[in-house]
Amino acid sequence: MATTNVLTHQMIAREAAKMLAEEAPFISNINKGRQEEFGQAVNGFKKGDNVDIKIPPVPIIYDGAVFAGGGSPTNFGERKVNLKLDTQKHAGIQFGSAQKKLDLTEFSERFLRPAMQTLSSVVEADMLARAYAGVPNLVGTAGSLPAAMKTYGQARSKLQHYMAPAGDRTTVFSSDANLELVDSSKGLFHAKKEIDRGFLRGSIGEAQGADFYEHQSCPIHTNGNKVTGVTMNGAPASGATSISVKGLANLDTFTKGTVFTIAGVYAVHPLTGLPYAHLQQFTVTADVAATGATLTIPIYPAIVSSMPNKTVSALPGAAAALVFTGSASTAYRQNLMFHRDAFTAAMAPLEVLPGCEGYTARLPNGFSVRVMTGGDFTNDTEATRIDVLYGFAVVRGLHASRITE
Repeated sequence: MATTNVLTHQMIAREAAKMLAEEAPFISNINKGRQEEFGQAVNGFKKGDNVDIKIPPVPIIYDGAVFAGGGSPTNFGERKVNLKLDTQKHAGIQFGSAQKKLDLTEFSERFLRPAMQTLSSVVEADMLARAYAGVPNLVGTAGSLPAAMKTYGQARSKLQHYMAPAGDRTTVFSSDANLELVDSSKGLFHAKKEIDRGFLRGSIGEAQGADFYEHQSCPIHTNGNKVTGVTMNGAPASGATSISVKGLANLDTFTKGTVFTIAGVYAVHPLTGLPYAHLQQFTVTADVAATGATLTIPIYPAIVSSMPNKTVSALPGAAAALVFTGSASTAYRQNLMFHRDAFTAAMAPLEVLPGCEGYTARLPNGFSVRVMTGGDFTNDTEATRIDVLYGFAVVRGLHASRITE
């Protein structure tokens, strides 16, 4: 007697997870932890749970024979980053019992791929919006498309200055930036296959030590309404993660992700502490609004003026001027070059609810997708939802650089 193959939730979930990975170049190229860090209960996570993700260390070098200079060593072993699984997103698909008898390839193209393309686009946009705001390094001219490979070389230089490892680097950039760069840089690549890729796919491929991906969800940053006439309101202590500024009026605003420099405060080599020739860039880490002439602004990186973990050449002067990137209340698209461990995400397996059919697939690359179905007996249809549950964090914002438009 002949048998008919019927698609199962396991087959669909595994295919959905594979598609999500294919459609998500940003998530695919950041740290997502390891399978064992989620324990053995593959259906045990819910929104609001916390997980630990391990991040490779960046050791600090000490002088002399005394271990760690007589103090406690920092960054000696793997670092754990605690992530809250705070975001759940899903796509819905509907199909009847007849469609479950399709082969997996046909079902995937007709029903699954459109849903996964939409879901991955939304998830990528959410993570990119969180990522860029934690990155202080910025190159390019606000308001202008980067038209030369030199701008991306400047982004690479930022990663080099802060000792980001040479491998596992990625650039995500907009279609407009891609078009501008492919048009002006056709002859700048040594490998012919990369030039061919640029012509045939509208994509650059590998350049400046990073893999380039065209992306439709590069985030937009909008500055607050105050970007001029701002000065320090006293010098902060070393280690400060916020600064007090003055020269403000009621309802002056600074938005999360706004980049600025402080006069006389230079970036330093992270291991030697020697100053570079460029000012240290900072990013605002939360939206803030003034209620008077002064305001405290949270920033990254912290202002540390001595080794170890030194970030600046000197503390800011008590009335040093701040210079912001871009104009007031103006929006700028942000492209990103980053090392894999600059960001981390946890995509945890969701439980299948009682009374529903479903399966949660978790791939070795860290992608996890739940497919869960409820049936409509009267109309012989099934409503199926495809869910992802994740948390995200900026771990080493200095190991990334924005390329502004």
